Amino acid sequence: MMKLINAIKIPPLRYPKETHDLPESSDYPDPDEWFRKWEEAVSKLNIDFHAIQKDSYLVDIQTIDDENLQIILETNLQEIDWEGFEEQMIAFDGGIVLKDDSQVLIIPTCCGDIGNIKEWEKIVNNKTVDWSDLWIGHPAVFYKKEKGKVQFSDYSDVNLSELVDIKAIFEIDESELKNELEKVKQHQINFKNRISNILQKMNIKNAEKISKLMTGIE
Repeated sequence: MMKLINAIKIPPLRYPKETHDLPESSDYPDPDEWFRKWEEAVSKLNIDFHAIQKDSYLVDIQTIDDENLQIILETNLQEIDWEGFEEQMIAFDGGIVLKDDSQVLIIPTCCGDIGNIKEWEKIVNNKTVDWSDLWIGHPAVFYKKEKGKVQFSDYSDVNLSELVDIKAIFEIDESELKNELEKVKQHQINFKNRISNILQKMNIKNAEKISKLMTGIE
């Protein structure tokens, strides 16, 4: 079954109150061994979460409880100059993860953020049958719609205009995608509301505005 997940990137070393050494991937060429060592180290930290897949710091926003969310917010806001907070506040790194059963098919890439859900919504509204960009960061992917299906390419660092023969590597039902988008949109709103409530308890001014900026909700 196809599922969309709204995920943010949480490098665990940034958030614990004590110093811990996390394993470097270069020290463990086997991804399975690295992941075991990584989870073992993370389990000793104050923050508790599970990455969506190996070699990833992406975490489903629905799995982050309020205690750990407050730790994340406190850390992210430490260096903010409140005189001009709107220009400094950016959305969480991350974005939409597409899974089919247990297999991760698309994850957000470098420079993607949680506000990129708007890029996925463009798929539903797109009326063309040609290949189009799906911005998830870089590298990006391309998609096209055909007979109620949405086909996706592999990741690419090349501009769409420069590609000649794009190959689809998998497809999903457009109706399923639309239904899943409605779910993750609500998850994002709920996440924004949780952030706003925590910021208010922390006596942070402009909590509602900040929560919108951090979640990419306009």
